[in-house]
Amino acid sequence: MSLLFARQPIFDRQGRRYGYELLYREPGASVYNADDGDMATSSVMVAGFLSMGVSELSDRTRAFINFTENMLLRGVSTLFSPRNIIVEILETVEPTTEIIAACQRLRNKGYMLALDDFVLREGYDPLIKMASIIKIDFMQLKTEAERKAVLQLNHKRHIRFLAEKVETREDYDMAVKLGYEFFQGYFFAKPVIVNSNNIPPSKINQIRLMQLLETSDPDIGDIADIIEKDVAFTYEILKLTTTTRYYRGNKINSIRQAAMLMGLSELKKWAYITMIRRIGDHDQEGNISMSVQRARALELMSDSLGCSDQRMSFFTLGLLSMIDVLTGCDMTTIVPELPVSDEMREILLGKYGNSKMFIGYQMTLAYEKAQWVLADILGEQIGLSLDKMAEFYFDAVVWANQMSS
Repeated sequence: MSLLFARQPIFDRQGRRYGYELLYREPGASVYNADDGDMATSSVMVAGFLSMGVSELSDRTRAFINFTENMLLRGVSTLFSPRNIIVEILETVEPTTEIIAACQRLRNKGYMLALDDFVLREGYDPLIKMASIIKIDFMQLKTEAERKAVLQLNHKRHIRFLAEKVETREDYDMAVKLGYEFFQGYFFAKPVIVNSNNIPPSKINQIRLMQLLETSDPDIGDIADIIEKDVAFTYEILKLTTTTRYYRGNKINSIRQAAMLMGLSELKKWAYITMIRRIGDHDQEGNISMSVQRARALELMSDSLGCSDQRMSFFTLGLLSMIDVLTGCDMTTIVPELPVSDEMREILLGKYGNSKMFIGYQMTLAYEKAQWVLADILGEQIGLSLDKMAEFYFDAVVWANQMSS
C-alpha cells in the first residue's frame, strides 16, 4: 500500500519552524472522511516505522499527527515518543468519558494535545483544559471579532493558539496582532516579497557563478578555481565529499580532487545547492530546505518522464523556484539575470505551458500542498501516477534532510 503524504510547516512568532503537520491520504481517497481516518493515521505510522522515522519526517522538530477516536482509545500514539509528536484531536472526536480518560492518560505520559479545527461546543471543556495548543481555522472564522473571541478560552490557562489556513499577509498580520503564537498555511509556503527592484550586490557573485556553470562546456578546473577563493564554499564541498555518497576511503586534499571524484554533473548540482544557501539569509532555512526538496523530486521525476537528458534542468528548476524569496526580489527582476533556458524562464515567471517540465513542476507544487485531486489530474497528463509521485516526494524529504545535517 502506497502512502500519500505531504508536510506543511508550522512557524512561531519569530518565524522559526516549530514543526510540521503531516498531511496524508490513503490510496484512492481524494478527501478526508471519518471512515478512512484510522487507515490514514495508520499509514503515517507505517511510514514512520518502516522508513526514516517520524522525527526525520519533521526535520527533527515536532510532528503534528491527526488521531481519530479509535486511535485515541487504542493508545496508538504511544508508539511514538512524546518528544517527537503532538497529538491532534480531530474536530469529529466527541468528548465522551472514554475519550477524556484516554487523553488524560496521554497527558500524564507527557504528550502534548492539540485541538484541530476547533469550534466551541457543549461538553468540550475537559478537552480544552488538557490542550496545549488550539488550532483555529482562519477560513472558517473570517472576522477579527470571531478570531479574537476564541482567545478568551485561555483565561487562567496555559493554552497557545495556532492560526491555520493563513492564506494572506492580512490574515497573518491580524493573527500576530491578536496574539496567536503559531501559524500555518499556504502563505508561508512562499512568503511575500518585502520589496526590491535591484538584486543585492552580495547575491550577484553567486549568480555569476551560475552563469559559469551553465556555459556549454564548463571546465572543472575553472569551477574549482572559483570555489577555492571562497573559504565557506570550499568547506561545504570538502565536507560533502566525506559523506558515504562519495567517500571511497581516500583522503581529499583539494577542491580539484573533490571535483574529479564527484564528476561535473554532481559538482554542478552541489555548487548550485551551496549557492542557494549562500543567497538565502540566515532566517531562510525553511525556504532553502523546500527548494532543495523540490529540486530532488523533480530530478527523480525527469527519468520517469523520459527526460533524462534534462535531469539537471529539472533539478535546477526546483532549486530556483524560490529564488525570489531568497534574494528579496520579484521574479520579474531576478529571472532575466539567470542563465537558464527559455522554457525554465517561462515556468519561473508563472506563464502557462504544456511541456513535461511545466506540468511536472505544477504537479510537484500541488502535491506539496496535499492537493491530491489536482496532482492526480496533472499526473494523468504526463503519465505519472500519484503513487510514483509519493515515492519521489518521500525520497526528496529524506535527501533534503541528509543534505542539511
